[in-house]
Amino acid sequence: MPVKAFAAAVLSLALGMSGARAGGVGFRDIQVATDGERMAIAVWYPSAVSSGRTIEGPFAMKAARDAPLADGRFGLVLISHGTGGGRLNHRGTAIRLAQVGYIAAAPEHSGDSWRDGRYSGTAANWVRRPRQLSATLDRLLADPEFGPRIDPEHIAAIGHSAGGYGVLALIGGRADMSILARHCTVFRDRDPAFCNYGRPGGPVDGRLPDLTDRRIRAAVAVAPVGALFGPGAFAGVTAPAQIHRLGRDTVLRRPWHEDNIVRLMGGRARLVNHPKAHHFAFIAPFPAALIDEVGEPARDPPGFDRRAFLDRIDRQILTFLNSVFGARRR
Repeated sequence: MPVKAFAAAVLSLALGMSGARAGGVGFRDIQVATDGERMAIAVWYPSAVSSGRTIEGPFAMKAARDAPLADGRFGLVLISHGTGGGRLNHRGTAIRLAQVGYIAAAPEHSGDSWRDGRYSGTAANWVRRPRQLSATLDRLLADPEFGPRIDPEHIAAIGHSAGGYGVLALIGGRADMSILARHCTVFRDRDPAFCNYGRPGGPVDGRLPDLTDRRIRAAVAVAPVGALFGPGAFAGVTAPAQIHRLGRDTVLRRPWHEDNIVRLMGGRARLVNHPKAHHFAFIAPFPAALIDEVGEPARDPPGFDRRAFLDRIDRQILTFLNSVFGARRR
């Protein structure tokens, strides 16, 4: 099937699933209180008004700030950025989700973002991140405008890198700090970027608390952290997961991350391979003026087209979500 025809078919299927007509996209920031802190959440959503153009910091988005929410009920997708990232990291994916009838919400993880790295690399971070996602879900379901429009049977989560770990924890993955410690004792020289990221802070021995949120019905993990999962880690998981392997990832080395997750999950995981993609390829492109300041996350190797990759992976994510949730009727 030609690429354009395939894309049209995916869009048609997604519209049928969501019960939404193609229209504009709204954008707003909301706040949530979690762990005694305030955390910003970016929300993109279907709107009956034209998307227009919104400038948020250095980024331009095809979304209308504070536009009214469209009529109907919608699925919800939580989006979790990686360490050092922010709530706008995956804005293109969020807008695409909103275009086909989802509400997409991306928290800026307190303690592990570009502006606040107090917990980055600590064991406490592996507990805090999933809890922050659950707090985001609580906040949206309680919201007087968004809450009544969310279909509780159609809630999913997408995460990149540390965010990929977080969404797997939400569907029942149990991390174990002793497994992580053993990995970085034995394989530090072969997985150096990840193992050099760790620092003291939080529980260091044994399994982490159960962070499962049964409201999450499907998970998408892109280049997820996986070296802290061991035998039995996914024994309680019933939700399906789509795992994206980025073949030129030098931050999280094979076979200890997505390969380990897929092996442990067995038939509950659907692996998608991207042989030419690097670790940061899932992040939306940066303006040219910021590339030198941001550094590696903003740069692509010669010949790699990040926009084309994002278009492809977004279509694959939509296809997966449609396969899980099926068609809906309003």
